[in-house]
Amino acid sequence: MKVSDRVNGIAPSGSIQVAAQITNLRNQGRDIIGLNVGEPDFSPRESILEAIYEALKAGKTRYSYVRGEPELRSAIAGYFNMRCKTDIHQENILVGNGSKQIIFNTFQSILNDGDEVIVPIPYWVTIPESIKLAGGESIFVNSKENFHLDINAIKKAISKKTKAIYINTPNNPSGVVYTREELTELGKLCIEHDLMLVSDEAYESLTYDTEFISPLMLGEEIAKRSVSIQSFSKTFCMTGFRVGYMVAHEDFIKKVDSFQGHLCGNIPSFTQLGAVNAIKHQEEIIGEMLSTMKERRDVAFKLFSQLFKTNEPQGAFYLFLDITPYIEKGLVKDSMEMVQKLIEEAGVALVPGKFFGMNNYIRLAFTDTVERIELAYEKIQKVLA
Repeated sequence: MKVSDRVNGIAPSGSIQVAAQITNLRNQGRDIIGLNVGEPDFSPRESILEAIYEALKAGKTRYSYVRGEPELRSAIAGYFNMRCKTDIHQENILVGNGSKQIIFNTFQSILNDGDEVIVPIPYWVTIPESIKLAGGESIFVNSKENFHLDINAIKKAISKKTKAIYINTPNNPSGVVYTREELTELGKLCIEHDLMLVSDEAYESLTYDTEFISPLMLGEEIAKRSVSIQSFSKTFCMTGFRVGYMVAHEDFIKKVDSFQGHLCGNIPSFTQLGAVNAIKHQEEIIGEMLSTMKERRDVAFKLFSQLFKTNEPQGAFYLFLDITPYIEKGLVKDSMEMVQKLIEEAGVALVPGKFFGMNNYIRLAFTDTVERIELAYEKIQKVLA
């Protein structure tokens, strides 16, 4: 069967490829410690499941509002205002099938063929493909050594074709949380050059000892050209429920609503009521996860910084490990080879930095128990000794 050049040109998701390999090895009886998975190992709160069950019994099984149930959008607006000290309303919200679809919606809605999007390195694996599918081109820009934004490099990358700047804070894979100062500078660049600022904030609830800042918090001029992309997956441990949303100017929401109406319509009505329940219990859900993840971060950073150069994550749940010394010693040639070596010889799965634009790094997710993280360290230490 012939497929389009557009689909043929898509690179498979590297993280999904690694996950598939690990599943296959486990089916063969191998005990693999999966520090590759960007998914919290918490179950959804029982009340969320009960709310969905009650919604099903009440007949919430039919078509609904494309942009999301008013009750959910109102709850999201309240949550966002509380977290970010903003004054947005449900008219500023559109709900979609996870943040992946919201990212897809955004680029499809702002890009024409040949438009450019500036993407700081490292970046999430899905971003270049989403831009490509929208007819755009990713212009990759190196970040500073500590993975914070290099505003001067971004400024130099702006051309007549530039339509938007994409950022991810807290960052996957580096764990960096961008500061108010650097985001304000970035926002001023967007105003000066009439650009959109696409801010992927899926990990906004997972910040450690630092302040999360969204561009929507930085004044009306920056906010009206910004899109905040959020997810229930990480914040509320609802990865399989596929609930994501965007926060943006009402005029932009209306345009994206039209696009989503043809793409998929609404997400399941009953799932949305589960999301409403999650927001009602936000303090318990986020508090428990944040406390656990901070403990794991502290343990993982203390251990793995003995083997690799790495920054202490300010947010999300990843360590980005520099493998340059092992490449220079000839132990491996790149991140792909290092990840395969650790899977085969240590029984520990990580993700190659190649998929994040940095082939001399590997990503570790501290989404398993402290005991498993410590065991993974012992196994990797033996392989690299």
